[in-house]
Amino acid sequence: MATLQRLAQEKQVDLELGRLLDGLMPYAGKLPYESDEASLIRIARRDYERAVKVPPAFVAESAVHAIESYQVWMRARPENDFAAVQPYLEKTLEFGRRYAAFFPGYDHIADPLIDTSDYGMKAKEIQVLFANLRDQLAPLREAIAEQPLADDSCLYQYYPEEKQLAFGRQIIEQFGYDFERGRQDKTRHPFMTMFSVNDVRITTRIYERDLGQALFSTLHEAGHALYQLGSNQAYEGSPLVGGASSGVNESQSRV
Repeated sequence: MATLQRLAQEKQVDLELGRLLDGLMPYAGKLPYESDEASLIRIARRDYERAVKVPPAFVAESAVHAIESYQVWMRARPENDFAAVQPYLEKTLEFGRRYAAFFPGYDHIADPLIDTSDYGMKAKEIQVLFANLRDQLAPLREAIAEQPLADDSCLYQYYPEEKQLAFGRQIIEQFGYDFERGRQDKTRHPFMTMFSVNDVRITTRIYERDLGQALFSTLHEAGHALYQLGSNQAYEGSPLVGGASSGVNESQSRV
């Protein structure tokens, strides 16, 4: 994986690609700003300008760390062994600081990292957003906590794995998840991954005495997948495919 990511980074920062994009910018300036053609050139140029600041060797080193961290987490999670993953989390933070250093002039060290998934968003804007949410959510949480506990015992009975998988599949098919354009598998930590507009896969985890683990993760990841499956087929293989931002993607996974 580290080798593949390093090679991909080397391709992405090829000087010839930069020259081609430079040549297209005057053409893009004559097009309507939100047209597909202008957007494709603009976003490809933005991605290129970000990529050229990050050395391929760093990309490979970061990939190795991510893979090693995941393997440690896989072993540590069933035992709730935080001590095992702590040094890897600390190293992850250090990688984040090193990445930010490739983009001097930021207002907050998190800004370059946020920019990779939510272009143009800054830490100061997120801080305001979270403060507003806290003002509204804290009283709501307190009001809920004052209510009698709901009887959720139905979630903690014995539900065989295969029946849980079938139940979840039936629900997300009714939502509109297309198993001709994706699939679902088991994992330790649920996620969604997109290989193309017509190959968007999800995972879930099964606890036979906790129905909510599989059910709610299946619903959530299917929400992500539906957003990605909604991408315009014409954007396949281009920087325009895959949605607007992580923030929008997360919002759609909860609708």
